[in-house]
Amino acid sequence: MSMTPPTERSFVERWKQFWFAPGDPTTLGFMRIVTGLLVLYTHLAYSVDLQAFFGKFGWYGHQYIERERKEYPHHASSFTDWNPESDALVRIPEYPHRRAAVVNFIRNLPQSTSERDHSVAYLKRVAETNNPFLVKASLNVVLQLYNADPALRERAIAGLENGRKWYLVDRGGSHGFSDEQPQDAKFELLFPEIFLLSPPETRKLYADELRALFPVLPKNPTEMQYVIAHIADSEPANRRLFVNFLTTLPEDMTERNHLIDYLDYWNNDERTIFRRGQSIFSVWFHVTNPTEMALMHGTILVIIALFTLGFCTRVTSVLTWLAVVGYIHRTNQILFGMDTMMNILLVYLMIGNSGAALSVDRLIARYRAARASLRRSGTIDEPTRAFLDRAPLSTGANFGVRLIQVHFCFIYMAAGLSKLKGTGWWSGNAFWDVMINPEFTLMKYHFFEQVVRSIAEIKWLYYTITMFGVWFTWGLEISFPFLVWTRLRPLMLWMAVLLHAGIGMLMGLNLFELLMMTMLLVYLPPGVIRDRLRGGSDLKKLPYGYDSANPIHQRAAAVVAAADVDAQVQFEPGKKGEQPSVATVFSTLRLLSLFRLLVLIPGLAGLLARWFAPAAAPSSPSYRPEPKSPAAAS
Repeated sequence: MSMTPPTERSFVERWKQFWFAPGDPTTLGFMRIVTGLLVLYTHLAYSVDLQAFFGKFGWYGHQYIERERKEYPHHASSFTDWNPESDALVRIPEYPHRRAAVVNFIRNLPQSTSERDHSVAYLKRVAETNNPFLVKASLNVVLQLYNADPALRERAIAGLENGRKWYLVDRGGSHGFSDEQPQDAKFELLFPEIFLLSPPETRKLYADELRALFPVLPKNPTEMQYVIAHIADSEPANRRLFVNFLTTLPEDMTERNHLIDYLDYWNNDERTIFRRGQSIFSVWFHVTNPTEMALMHGTILVIIALFTLGFCTRVTSVLTWLAVVGYIHRTNQILFGMDTMMNILLVYLMIGNSGAALSVDRLIARYRAARASLRRSGTIDEPTRAFLDRAPLSTGANFGVRLIQVHFCFIYMAAGLSKLKGTGWWSGNAFWDVMINPEFTLMKYHFFEQVVRSIAEIKWLYYTITMFGVWFTWGLEISFPFLVWTRLRPLMLWMAVLLHAGIGMLMGLNLFELLMMTMLLVYLPPGVIRDRLRGGSDLKKLPYGYDSANPIHQRAAAVVAAADVDAQVQFEPGKKGEQPSVATVFSTLRLLSLFRLLVLIPGLAGLLARWFAPAAAPSSPSYRPEPKSPAAAS
């Protein structure tokens, strides 16, 4: 026995071994089946409301998605300036009625640049002020003067020119202003004191700017308040950009209306964007006819089914991913975590060799290997038996497994650390809010509501449950990326399953949680999955005789060998008379037993006999043996 210690591998060698060592594709094959079933179910559900989701006149019509993918604004962020103002944008209100008031105000501004600059000069002065109190006071002047009689308004503005104080008064709930100081010791000036203390030429400038502003303000008092409130509530950088947008509008009405329309639709200044449109693809951008959409949707469902079965997996996996992304791109307004997890799984199952095991592709490979061995030696030789027993190791399978494992760790770490930033998680309210949210939870059931109410009435029990839920979630999500690589992996996986089962039950996010649990399968050893899928050692054996010199018998034996995934068949060359019937083959082999009813279909039984038991086929009245070639007969 050698006493030489094993050679330490370098970091580079261990890194290569981690990512690129040949791996068993069984895990990816099983994940492909589970993921394919969930994807197929999801897209079958779309069939009911296909037109509502993706149709030309659906919830998000074709005209809107076309405009989005061609006009959507993108801005280039500053790489050298951490000042948030450098990335500020022109903004108008989100609420439609407020937005309409602001947009109409912009449209009604004077066409001439000089006139427009003079009209909004007061707003520009306000926007350049960094003092929030002065901004509020300056805009309050506009509100007070707007509601006043024009003659009184002119008197007040003239008083400002002369440095005379005007006071805000409250007459029985109605607000106004007067040049007489109220008797109350507490009073408020109409004009900010900084206005009154300014030099005469500056006060005159204030007065002229106020006089020029009122003619361009909306005539409707409510719309005027929306405009002033938008300017007052905006961040300083956004306020400056908004006023700058007003002063830089082009005089050409066609170009001007185009800019205002773009601002109204996208809430952005088209002149400041880096690029337009979305770099996305979807077949639903081009197929809008209802009949064609139904045919396309049906074709996609067939492709997803073929991917689930593992037929031409290298092709169908790509087509399935493209199809699923196309559904997401068409209606990204309904993009949820389920779609994101689905997309992640499909990408990695496409990269990894997910069709090398538990697939139709594997059955075809088994058939070809068995057929080649029978042609070569007339029997199933040892190398072929080893190939039939287990799918060959591949670098692609291990690479796909590692990608999913590492990505899942990043998902958990990001989720856990982001929760540390939320005050609701520190107080326990986040967990409790999930339990009582009627949109997600079981609050619609009386028994659950009673349980929640009972918990809330017992203070110590309430805090125990909420804090346990918070710390369990935190502890699992933050520790999982580290402990899952240790001997604690089984414990971490069971805790993750418990977490997602609880979320699925409490929040009703069933498909999302099933996809998360599917990702957890990647941590299971392939041998565990393979052993659980096999039928065991006590399965019934099936003697299968065949003529090793007969090409028809060779083909049939290869087909049976391909379907014999549990090593139930004992091949006996030269005993063609002892070949079992096709009904016996389908009832004995565990994989074929799933389809044993096929042998009862008239006409199909003869075809199956021709492929699985040609020597016993004369017992089937619908079977006609193939004529032997002279070479085979000799």
